[in-house]
Amino acid sequence: MKHFPKLGPADHQVVQACLDEIAHVFLSLGLEVEFSTQMNGWVETIRTAPKRGVVNPTFDPRHSDLSPANAFWVRLSEGPDDRTVACIANRVFETDDYRDLLRTQRLWYSRGPRRLVDLVLPSDMPVISGRVGHHGGLWIHPDWRKHGLSGYLTKLMRCASLRQFEVDWHCGSVFAVIAEKGLPTAPETGYGYPHMALAIDGWFPVTDRDERVYLPWISRPEMLDQLGREVERLVQHRDQEALRFAVAP
Repeated sequence: MKHFPKLGPADHQVVQACLDEIAHVFLSLGLEVEFSTQMNGWVETIRTAPKRGVVNPTFDPRHSDLSPANAFWVRLSEGPDDRTVACIANRVFETDDYRDLLRTQRLWYSRGPRRLVDLVLPSDMPVISGRVGHHGGLWIHPDWRKHGLSGYLTKLMRCASLRQFEVDWHCGSVFAVIAEKGLPTAPETGYGYPHMALAIDGWFPVTDRDERVYLPWISRPEMLDQLGREVERLVQHRDQEALRFAVAP
């Protein structure tokens, strides 16, 4: 199992600076940020959310062995009624090969032997091993969609994963309707993954039907480079970010 070297002081400085700048953006929009390791809270948020997606078993304590040592989620809220406007969840896995988590369904379900999943990942993709962060459970309230919140939230998760778990990689799993629009690889308004490949083209255990599911990934050196550039961009254009949200369609 290969790990990158421990984060150094300069790396931690980049991570903290990015956390601070993203928090400033949320504050300028009147949004509060809450981190929690109580994953039942994420489940309840998704279940009651308007126009929600699938309740991902990766982050559901009924299906996965979750604790503060391997999972957390983030909630954005606004106004005096504390209305939830967005959320995202994160796991960390220790693995010799991330692809095995998909093949054996252990990415989604911690317990019991399960049918193997046929993968169509390219043979030349890197072996993703060590401490692997996995984001998912992303939901944005309809009133706040097309404003770029997903980009900030995925970068926030990378910052928190680096600081809390010193992850070597960060990944996700994305349905075709999102992946084929380019959202996972969009550098600013999207998830900011530099790499993505089709992982499943057939039966998908979470929905129990045929799906096209993509795997985006980013390594730790790429994360640190990305977060450093994000800090520079936000510092240079700090006053323009809230305006960009205000005029978004």
